Amino acid sequence: MSIRSRSLRVLGLVLPALLAAVGPLSAVEPGIDIAAPRVAITTVDGTLAFHPARVTVESGDYVRWSALVASNHTTTSGSNCLADSLWDAPLGTAGTNFTRLFAEPPQGFPYFCRNHCSFGMVGLVTLTTAIELNVNDTAGTPRLSWTGGGGSYQVYRSDTPRFTGPNTARLTPDGGSAGTTLTDLVSPQPAAGAVNYYLVLNLF
Repeated sequence: MSIRSRSLRVLGLVLPALLAAVGPLSAVEPGIDIAAPRVAITTVDGTLAFHPARVTVESGDYVRWSALVASNHTTTSGSNCLADSLWDAPLGTAGTNFTRLFAEPPQGFPYFCRNHCSFGMVGLVTLTTAIELNVNDTAGTPRLSWTGGGGSYQVYRSDTPRFTGPNTARLTPDGGSAGTTLTDLVSPQPAAGAVNYYLVLNLF
């Protein structure tokens, strides 16, 4: 965080909030596991901030604001503390959730807390172009490449689809976190069909 299954075995795309339990290709709740659409989750608590304040999703994905404690927070679309009527939801009760589908063209969606905007409680949803993810295997060396999206990237690699065990690693794309390719030089190289990759946006 939309999850694309491709060879080598499972090749996917997730958002940072969605890395918890990776299971079979189904979801208890759309987007929470590895099924599409995805849901990026932002929480509010007793501090005057959204956690995280900035999230990046593709068109067709969701953003969920979740209240961890009782407060008088809101999530309200707009900038400079002026609402623009796209959404306005209270987050005052612990356990309250507000989820919105972002189906518009790529753009930024600023938002704020009505009661704490003047204290800097603001955020931004960045809606990106669709992300296309590909993998090639050249002489036993897998190489991932992707287009679309934006921001920072990491790749998780594992021998198991649950991304656990001794052969699970976090890899930085070629050229750093803003790169759009990754050459897997981890040794020993996996057999084709025996490795799992996840491309993760903005886990920094």
